[in-house]
Amino acid sequence: MSDEASFGILLRQYRAAANLTQEELAERAGLSAQAISALERGARRSPRTSTVELLAATLKLDPAQRRSLVAAARCRPALNARPAGGEWAPLAPEPRVVAALRVPPDLHLPATPFVGRTADLTRVCALLARPGVRLVTVTGPPGAGKTRLALEAAASMAGDYPDGAWAVALGPLREPAQVLPAIRQALGLDEAADVTPLETVAAHLRDRRLLLLLDNFEHLLAAAPELAGLLARCRGLRALVTSRATLRLRAEHELPLAPLQLPSADLRGGADPWALRDVASVRLFLDRAEAAAPDFRLTAGNAGAVASICRRLDGLPLALELAAPWLKLLTPREVLERLDRRLELLVDGPRDLPERQRTMRAALSWSCELLAPAPLALLRRLTVFAGSAPVDGLEQVCDASEAWTGGGGVLPNLAVLADHSLVRRLSVDPEEPRVTLLESVREFGQELLVAAGEEEAAADAHLDHYVAMAERAAGEMRGPAQSVWLERLRREHDNMTAALDWAAGHGRTERGLRLARGLRAFWDFTGHRREGLVWLERLLAAPGPVDPRIRGEALDTAASLAWRLGSYELSVTRQREGLEIYRQLRDPRGIANAIRGLGIGLDGQGAHEEARERFEEAVSLMRELDDGELLASALLNLGVHVARYGDPHQATPLYEEALTMYRARGNALSTAHCLINLGNRARADGKLALAEARHEEAAAIGRRLDSPFHVAAALVGLADVARSRGDAAATGVRCREGLELFARSGERQGVAACLRLLGWVACADGDAISGARLYGAGDALWPDAAAADDEDHAHARAGSALRERLGTDGFTAAYEAGGRLSLDEAVAEASARA
Repeated sequence: MSDEASFGILLRQYRAAANLTQEELAERAGLSAQAISALERGARRSPRTSTVELLAATLKLDPAQRRSLVAAARCRPALNARPAGGEWAPLAPEPRVVAALRVPPDLHLPATPFVGRTADLTRVCALLARPGVRLVTVTGPPGAGKTRLALEAAASMAGDYPDGAWAVALGPLREPAQVLPAIRQALGLDEAADVTPLETVAAHLRDRRLLLLLDNFEHLLAAAPELAGLLARCRGLRALVTSRATLRLRAEHELPLAPLQLPSADLRGGADPWALRDVASVRLFLDRAEAAAPDFRLTAGNAGAVASICRRLDGLPLALELAAPWLKLLTPREVLERLDRRLELLVDGPRDLPERQRTMRAALSWSCELLAPAPLALLRRLTVFAGSAPVDGLEQVCDASEAWTGGGGVLPNLAVLADHSLVRRLSVDPEEPRVTLLESVREFGQELLVAAGEEEAAADAHLDHYVAMAERAAGEMRGPAQSVWLERLRREHDNMTAALDWAAGHGRTERGLRLARGLRAFWDFTGHRREGLVWLERLLAAPGPVDPRIRGEALDTAASLAWRLGSYELSVTRQREGLEIYRQLRDPRGIANAIRGLGIGLDGQGAHEEARERFEEAVSLMRELDDGELLASALLNLGVHVARYGDPHQATPLYEEALTMYRARGNALSTAHCLINLGNRARADGKLALAEARHEEAAAIGRRLDSPFHVAAALVGLADVARSRGDAAATGVRCREGLELFARSGERQGVAACLRLLGWVACADGDAISGARLYGAGDALWPDAAAADDEDHAHARAGSALRERLGTDGFTAAYEAGGRLSLDEAVAEASARA
């Protein structure tokens, strides 16, 4: 049986075993049905390595099957595979037919497995095989694996060219004029007197069909026109180029090479190791780790740390290869902890790599040395942004920096950085272009920023940009543009955090407080209350002069967040401090608002009579001031108070007046808040259909604006409606969804309300022990939770039923055991009953 027929028979057998038709296999592999038919019939000889790899991956062959298929095709597989239910079995390197690929000594084809780039290899080969394509340039950031991919592609396709494939290493060259002589030398051509290297090479290649691989062209771009001239003279010549920047030739087809696939960001330490191995970046890291430390094994215990290493290294093959050998000395967790200074860790690469690729710092330095002063200055300033940078913010930082010398402005120099694969554009919002850096590039650029003495000016400009944004957002968040600004602030969360950190650590206290107070609605509505309070407390304690009005507003913001988090004493303390400031300033609006806030804190402390006096005083003052926004807030606060500690029927008109004001101003989330309170009142009055409608509208607003608090509060309201109807199943479904949202943002009051409702569900389901434990957990997390439920006696009846079933001692034991649970433990127990 011939090798080709053997390959065809094997392919047909494996396809039949997978229960696929030729058409189905072709569709899944991205090939034509005719190609599959030709391969199975033996009509197509010497299938490319990339095609065999693609077919093996599509058919999900185990290692033995893959080896058989590859041997029949006279090539070697590129990927590792795991048999179903078996051990991970790295494939032994097999002999590869590479005689048709001529590689110079300094650019050899590595013996290590080619991991994670099957799809990219297929793309390169398909592009080179396309009629009319003469020049393909593989671009990508430093360490992305451009050279390795190009070598694999050239080796795979060499058999398609009668005169073979030839590789030329351009990295050691210093001048563009050396490119054609280097090609001539690689082809073994003699130097001729009075004949240019271009003419010599063109004369040799004119009647030949040949693939020319030119590696590392980025520092010799001035030689690109000569390459274009060579291609024009030699119709059988095709060029495959690797470069960190495009050649900008009309014949060029760019193939950007992204970092390897990353594991999911929400992967935890107990992740399935087998599933993690299917991720390309992890597979490469493990391959290199197991080669350096044969005893290392991926386990459920270290899987989370390995996944985090791959994410922190951006999936860059070079970085992963440099990090993996450290597992000889360190655990994955210890490697991860040292990645804050990754450039100090990613060193001592293999000696068979070029010098510029033996450390990440050398690879990055090579790229940055190719930049003119203006784009290099832009790169330095870009590193003060965290996560990603909006182009308008980058322009402000550069314009405000005294050392900015960027000729031509930001955009042209940003285009240069993009051409050199040092920045990437993020497609988040077409109305707001954003760019980002790989973390290794960011760290190197920060070193350059500090060395140039520009860090202070750039960080101050960055802080000023986000102070201005937050202060504008504070106004916009009270109107119809609320959803737009919530989304924008979510995108800028990392940058806001970086700006706050700079302000708190470098004496910019007043600007830091301006930024923190401007983010009040963001902290409150998006589940970041604890984070916001931590920043405010840090800045309020920081030294430095602060305008009294700014300090007063920051104190009010801190007090509000502290109350939300159940820190009533801190809330009252901060409001009293703010009230004193406003009295000294003789600011009636500030005084009225501080009195309102003081009432909230006093209510939480149990001083209900004094709290009501403060609320009524605030409402009266705000009516005199004709301040609709603050009056609506005071009405809402007074309504909540009377619903709990006074005549509940007085609350409805207060809520309705506040609702009218919020709707008129387009303040959607405050509208949702009023609707939730009105829904609760309607349910207490037995108007279940009206209550359901109120809560559904509030939930829709919360989902539209992605506000976890408002969605969760509305869900709990709907759960309460279901409970009033006696529907335990619907109560549980709604409540567990709300519980998850409240728990995620650390909303203890909301969690407590959910736990009590789920205690009622457990009681209704006949699970008395769980019911008692959940009631105990809810009451311990928020002792005042019962006050919010006194509109009916459902919980009291459930408590009586549980005591009757368990007996007094049994109920007390279960209730107290629930009270000892932490928030996370209580949430986990409640969720487990789903």
